[in-house]
Amino acid sequence: MRALLLAVAISNPILFVTQVPMPGDFTTIGSTFGNHSGQVDSVPRGGDLWIRYADGTLKNLTRVAGYGMQGQQGAQAIAVREPSVHWSGTKALFSMVIGAPDQYEWNDYYWQIYEITGLAPSDTPSIRKIPNQPPDYNNVSPFYGTDDRILFTSDRPRNGARHLYPQLDEYEEAPTVTGLWSLNPETGDLRMLNHSPSGVFTPFVDSFGRVVFTRWDHLQRDQQADSDALDGN
Repeated sequence: MRALLLAVAISNPILFVTQVPMPGDFTTIGSTFGNHSGQVDSVPRGGDLWIRYADGTLKNLTRVAGYGMQGQQGAQAIAVREPSVHWSGTKALFSMVIGAPDQYEWNDYYWQIYEITGLAPSDTPSIRKIPNQPPDYNNVSPFYGTDDRILFTSDRPRNGARHLYPQLDEYEEAPTVTGLWSLNPETGDLRMLNHSPSGVFTPFVDSFGRVVFTRWDHLQRDQQADSDALDGN
């Protein structure tokens, strides 16, 4: 099967990420829900953004652009996720978290949105952080809208009030993203398109220009509320 796959020709480059395996599967990078945390106990450092060209050549884009490190992961360590290519095919968005703590140290880390250009085989890739995105929050699943606004999910509270952070889902009371957001990175115009008590996942634009996403709703009273009612009797 492997030989068969390698023999299949492709006509367009493929953008993908590598991720260090994470054994735990509750609110970690490999979980279905609650996978948005940038802390090192949720997402190991060491992955990169790669491209495979039609001739089979591979390029480690983040490493060539000066991000990431080998060996013991420290202040320059990274993890990357969810690349999304622009309509022109000349640039892409992705989320990246930077840094890992020293021993006995605890730091807060957040996924932020970056844009990469220079994807052609002869280009030197360049990466920039998207301006005016919510700071100190996890911004993930980014993609371009039809008007070049950037759409993404975030765990920013709907009104930006820090004392409401983090939002907890309706089932396990685990941290979750708050909904679908839209940003004009040049002006800083930030809008919440859909507020979801238990999160929005895997959004994308379909061929008709519609935004399609998965939204999880518990549709019943959560189990913690049941426990509260029983404890009160």
